[in-house]
Amino acid sequence: MPKLKKLGENILLGLGGVIFALAVGEITLRVMDISYPSFYQVDEYRGHALIPGISGLWTHEGNGFVSVNQDGLRDQEHTKEKPPNTFRIAILGDSFAEAIQVNAEQTFWSILKKELPNCQVINGRKVEVINFGVGDYGTAQELMTLRHKVKAYSPDLVILAIFTGNDIINNSKTLSPPDRFSPFLIKKDNKFVMDLSFKDTDTYKWRNSLPRKIIFSIVNNSRLLQVINEARIALKNNNITKQQNSQAENIVNSLDFTPELYKNPVDKNWAEAWETTEELVKMIGQETQQSGAIFLGFTLSNPAQVYPDKTIRDQYLTKAGIKDEFYPDKRLKQLGEKEELKIINLAPIIQGYADQNKSFLHGFDNTVLGSGHWNELGHEVAGQIMSDQVCEMLEE
Repeated sequence: MPKLKKLGENILLGLGGVIFALAVGEITLRVMDISYPSFYQVDEYRGHALIPGISGLWTHEGNGFVSVNQDGLRDQEHTKEKPPNTFRIAILGDSFAEAIQVNAEQTFWSILKKELPNCQVINGRKVEVINFGVGDYGTAQELMTLRHKVKAYSPDLVILAIFTGNDIINNSKTLSPPDRFSPFLIKKDNKFVMDLSFKDTDTYKWRNSLPRKIIFSIVNNSRLLQVINEARIALKNNNITKQQNSQAENIVNSLDFTPELYKNPVDKNWAEAWETTEELVKMIGQETQQSGAIFLGFTLSNPAQVYPDKTIRDQYLTKAGIKDEFYPDKRLKQLGEKEELKIINLAPIIQGYADQNKSFLHGFDNTVLGSGHWNELGHEVAGQIMSDQVCEMLEE
């Protein structure tokens, strides 16, 4: 019996030590303000959305501090009612608009807010830019965001940021990964309808279940568990390049998603993906105008389009059999002309800047320069161009 008692005391002492160590670790991480939360939750209209009120650091690509407001936007707080003497702009987009790779003040939408008051047609009004961008969104999710989030804010201008690099694929139920749960615009009886069947998937049901929400909440509110989870992800992705690779072949392979994007589609699935994308852009434009706001679309830049070395770009294009790196941009601009929707191509302008200044506008020190999302300079250049284009459009 004394031995068992001693054993029990040792076990309790050991457990107490573990609990004490965990508590010290948790407190230390909070004092140092170190956190790696998951920023997303399920959403009944869009599949997923940002969690209201959450904040933390994003270090997988770039190094941005992320703060989400109470309405689930990566932005500061905004009132639903538009303040007097205010020109309000709503940004629709995916991860390029969400922009968690950089700090909020470095994003293109913050630069828009800073630069547009200099536009003469603003005439002293306050410029308010509200960011509705969410990572991994396709155009169908952006349409649902317009309907269920944006319209409540009564914007004067809606900007649709189109990243052709993956939007076309994300809009296709066939080309998208089978485990992607999001709304899709599909054709049924020769008419386009919104398919919300993602809500019937096991993935959505589990993520929307009470047990999973409890587990998720525990992890997301524990700094220690967040760090452990972050370490697990880092170990899983330890083969990610930490600095720019000097071999052109490896750089080329990292630049883009698929060469089919830059060609007139001969494959049925790609043809349908383009038809769906064009219909979605048209619907967003028309519904924006019907609500009394101005619509403006921007096609953004893909990494291969603006890599600041024409030799490497040409190598990529030749290898992939691409004749026109701006095919997707031109196609969407032609759609705008046909439907009387203003769509501006940023990539050719950004390419000119990259070539002239030999500057990387995509990629970070902890990824591969020239690949992935816009870095701080990419946002600055894009924001300046967009500000000029918005001002010019408003003055027409």
